[in-house]
Amino acid sequence: MAEQYIEGAQQLQQEENEEMDIFSILRICVAVFLRNWKWFLLSVVACLLFALLFVKKQPRVYSRQSTLLIENNDNNGKYANNSALNALKQLNGVQVTDNLKNEIFILQSRRLMEMVVERMNLDVDYVMMKGLQPVTLFKHNPIKVEFLSPYFEDISFEVELLPSKQLKVSDMQIDDSDVDFKQVVSYGQSFNSPAGNIRISQAEFDPEFVGKIIHVTRIKKEDAITKFNKAVTASEVNKEASLISLTCKDNNKDRAEAILTVLMDLYKRDIVESKNSVAANTAKFVDQRIDLIGSELNDVENKLAKFKQNNKIVDFTENARTYLQQSALSQQELNKTQAELSVAKYLREYVVKNASNTNLIPDLNLGDNGAMQGQIGKYNDAVIQYTRLSANSSNSSSVIQDYEKSLVAMRSAIKVSLDNYVNSLQLQLKKIQSVDNRFQSAMQGIPQKEIQALDITRQQTIKETLYTYLLNKREEVALQLAINEANIRIVEYPYGLPTPISPKTGIILFVAFLLGLAIPAMILWAKIQMDTNVRSRRDVEEVMTAPILGDIPEWVDDNNEQKLLTKDDNGKAISEAFRVLRYNLNFVLKDKGVIMMTSSTPSQGKSFISRNLSVILGVAGKKTILVDADIRKNTLSNVVRSHGTGLTGFLNGNTDNVDDIIVKDLSENLDFIPAGIRPPNPSELLMSDNLDKLVSELRKRYDYIVIDTTPAISVADAGIVNRVADVTLYVIRVGIEDRRFLKQLELLYKSGKYHNLNIVVNGAHSGGEGGSYGYGYGYGYGYGYGYGYGYGNDENKKDGNLFKSVIGKFSQIRRHNVRRR
Repeated sequence: MAEQYIEGAQQLQQEENEEMDIFSILRICVAVFLRNWKWFLLSVVACLLFALLFVKKQPRVYSRQSTLLIENNDNNGKYANNSALNALKQLNGVQVTDNLKNEIFILQSRRLMEMVVERMNLDVDYVMMKGLQPVTLFKHNPIKVEFLSPYFEDISFEVELLPSKQLKVSDMQIDDSDVDFKQVVSYGQSFNSPAGNIRISQAEFDPEFVGKIIHVTRIKKEDAITKFNKAVTASEVNKEASLISLTCKDNNKDRAEAILTVLMDLYKRDIVESKNSVAANTAKFVDQRIDLIGSELNDVENKLAKFKQNNKIVDFTENARTYLQQSALSQQELNKTQAELSVAKYLREYVVKNASNTNLIPDLNLGDNGAMQGQIGKYNDAVIQYTRLSANSSNSSSVIQDYEKSLVAMRSAIKVSLDNYVNSLQLQLKKIQSVDNRFQSAMQGIPQKEIQALDITRQQTIKETLYTYLLNKREEVALQLAINEANIRIVEYPYGLPTPISPKTGIILFVAFLLGLAIPAMILWAKIQMDTNVRSRRDVEEVMTAPILGDIPEWVDDNNEQKLLTKDDNGKAISEAFRVLRYNLNFVLKDKGVIMMTSSTPSQGKSFISRNLSVILGVAGKKTILVDADIRKNTLSNVVRSHGTGLTGFLNGNTDNVDDIIVKDLSENLDFIPAGIRPPNPSELLMSDNLDKLVSELRKRYDYIVIDTTPAISVADAGIVNRVADVTLYVIRVGIEDRRFLKQLELLYKSGKYHNLNIVVNGAHSGGEGGSYGYGYGYGYGYGYGYGYGYGNDENKKDGNLFKSVIGKFSQIRRHNVRRR
């Protein structure tokens, strides 16, 4: 019945404990922080100092931004795709892409960045230390270093500006390898070094730099292109507008602005050069044809002059003049048709011989054939777009392959159109020649010489007409080259905040502050995790099902060497804890019986608890006798300084009178039997029947018999003595007992090897946050539930293990959550 009552009390207490929430853990964490605030403060200060040092040593990074507007030919602010080109791509199964993204890709291409690096000499970097901080020099740089020899390695060296207006070059490194080189040079003087021929010029004079050291670094051009290409990003401002935002991040804000400015200038030039490529190609073609037609015209004119000279002809006869008047319209049409036919043949020949995706078709005037003119213009636009994209993409790109298919198809269509156009001109020419032949037939009476002169004159007129047309075309091309401009507009020139964007001092200091708190917290947590000893009563409850009859706090009265309770200890937590233990024993023994004290290992405090429990039982008016059955070490006998015949004398038969071994009045209602002389065979003595006779006699005289034995695991004595015990009190000391042994103890309890085994937790932490469940009022409230509710907080005691209870709090909440699920 008593066991059921205790188990019911345990269940009630467990339900009350499950009501604890996260605020209990927070309260404990705050308590741990307050107890170790000096370590936390030291850690936070150290981390903040290291963070400040880190921030001071980091180079500053600035951000600059500019905005471009990509305009179409209609200048309406919307970026439109070439509809004809898109239609042709769709007919060929090619997906139409966003040209704004193509422009963003070109802006971020290595080709453009290579031109920026070459123009600004970005492969050479100048850095000067200001305190702990490295500062990149650009606009206000006192020197300019020129590397006159070809180079293929990374080079760095230091330049010190001497007061004598000279420079000291030292600490040279080539590919991170130190080179022994030191030399004093003058401004503008070239000198030989392991890195080749170098010249240092004075960019500007500033007394501030005299005596300072500038660290000069030169990297490979490809590495510089990669470095600054990563520093520049381009993105759409918004999908509804054709605006591109350019951002550059660099260690020098002036250099970041200069990079964006140069990049936009080169981008504009690249667009203009792409547009001028058609006109330039046309101009080249026209110049070649002018040279050829001019030569032919000169030959015809010489031939006519020679013919007139040889035949002494000054003017044609009247009938020839009449013929010319009659055939004027015919000749005019014939000349125009022959000129158009020549241009068409030249153009067809050019298309056939220059069948390449990168060659543009000359933009010539083909008379009234506007459709042909439009086809050639669309083809040239497609070639320009293909050239720009192929410069920044590989040939295996799907977009490039689609463009190639489109260009082949367009070129084939243009060739077919040119063939049809030439055929139509040839038919038209035959009709005109037929009319002209009728005029020729009517001139049979004209002298043969005049006919020959007329033929030469006709050839001269054709050549002159074609020559004049080509001259006019060349002027048109020259005008087009002069007026072409890029279809972009700079909306925002480079701008940005004067403060750096990196390092982020606030974030770094905040992280350092958190790290300063986390380091000691993790150390304390690791200390708890590595501690395998029992930390509190909860550790026992999580594993054991045996009843826990009491929690005994640590003894703090160093003046009491025997650690034996006296009247002066009334009201203290230690005294109230033993009263609670006595109260709980009433439900197990019913006011009398034999109590055996044991533990797993020495130093658990079983002898301490056995003697003070005996004192408390005696104070309650119960006749009690304390037996020191630890005949191997005589612990109790040594503490109370009582020796004599003792237990071993009775067990080996030296005396059969119980009164001879009893020490009277050790305390109020408390007698004592010392261990006696240490025998060579302690286990055999304890196995003798004399122990049973002794206990039987003591039961007649005393209410309680408290037997202090050896540790149960070390030797077999405790198991031997347990045959005469009614209750076994197993002492577990906080901070001493290994938690891993609790599972074995649970098996020992379930096996029933020890009579009525109960647990006593020794060294429990007083106060509401420790291993016990007290409320800290300073006096006891024993309810007999098997738990100590009532010894309060000892004001003179500092809780040195407060943080150990954090694990118990977590375990309790975890059990509560498991039960809910």
